[in-house]
Amino acid sequence: MLLYLIVGRVKSKPTTEDVQDHIERLKKMRTYADLRGDKRTFLAAVAGAVIADNVKDYALKQGFFVIEPSGETFTIISPIGDPKEW
Repeated sequence: MLLYLIVGRVKSKPTTEDVQDHIERLKKMRTYADLRGDKRTFLAAVAGAVIADNVKDYALKQGFFVIEPSGETFTIISPIGDPKEW
């Protein structure tokens, strides 16, 4: 059975540096999970109250899901192509 875990980074105004930091964090999490025998597949997401278009585009190109407010709910935007797996 294949299990997924979505690891999100939530900031009020995320930046491309926040996305890069999250990638580094995911690499460390994957290494730790492998050492512990954790076979779940990690997917990434970035969420924010205000996400600039360049940050959104960058995150999507990096294989992240983007979660942003839409009225009283949220919109989840799928990455460009397949989501990146860690």
